[in-house]
Amino acid sequence: METLAAALTRTRATIEASLDAMLTPPGEPSALDHALRHAVMGGGKRVRPSLTLLCAEACGGETGPESDALRAAVAIELLHCYTLVHDDLPAMDNDTERRGQPSVWAKFGEDLAILVGDRLQAMAFGELSECRRAAALLGPLVAAATLVVDGQVADLATAKRPPETWDADTLYGIYAFKTAALIRAACQLGAIAADAPTPIQQALADYGREVGLAFQLVDDLLDADQAVEGGEGLNALRVLGAEEVRRRAEAHTAAALAALDALPDGAPILRAFAQSLLTRLT
Repeated sequence: METLAAALTRTRATIEASLDAMLTPPGEPSALDHALRHAVMGGGKRVRPSLTLLCAEACGGETGPESDALRAAVAIELLHCYTLVHDDLPAMDNDTERRGQPSVWAKFGEDLAILVGDRLQAMAFGELSECRRAAALLGPLVAAATLVVDGQVADLATAKRPPETWDADTLYGIYAFKTAALIRAACQLGAIAADAPTPIQQALADYGREVGLAFQLVDDLLDADQAVEGGEGLNALRVLGAEEVRRRAEAHTAAALAALDALPDGAPILRAFAQSLLTRLT
């Protein structure tokens, strides 16, 4: 049986090849072409698009070239990269570095960075429009893209308030929108691309949401030193405390695993992925 590490390596290679081909212009690259490649090909684990392919495979779907699953995976990654480009802008998080390299705005300027994000979002929806199941696939991506923006609005508003006014409901609303919504869509799109029955689509959407929340909470625990030192940005440790954050991460992981019970074989690779989130803490 394929291991989780092997599955992630395989799916990442497939996604990287598709993205590289998409972002290689036929002629001399323009400034926008260079900026787009920097935004997309500058690293990243490709977790979200890998989950799209793994969910499609768990449902017996095709994930090869020109498949709906691969197009959906590429669309998810393009949308994710767009959110990162815009999040880094001075008007947002004002980050000058992303994945060990200059952020897009720091390297190419704010004006081009805004346009790069705009183009990546358009490319994401354009990729889905080429799918055989486009009508079914577009809805979840639209919903995720909308929630990500809503989450960023809430995040910016919360950051302007004193940390002592932050609460668990606000925290969870932001995490559900900014992190979990896109991972949920990634998993749901994989099921739709595989023509999975509606109950299986829902189960994998639920799995994605729970994994997304666990993913964010684990990240917060890994950033514990920064949170304790009063670092900038919302962190669950500053609202709930380390013990409660860990308890909730474990609970969301358990809920993700329970959602997989709806699949005939229990989806061992997806199960291993959910479990791997907690092992990052050991």
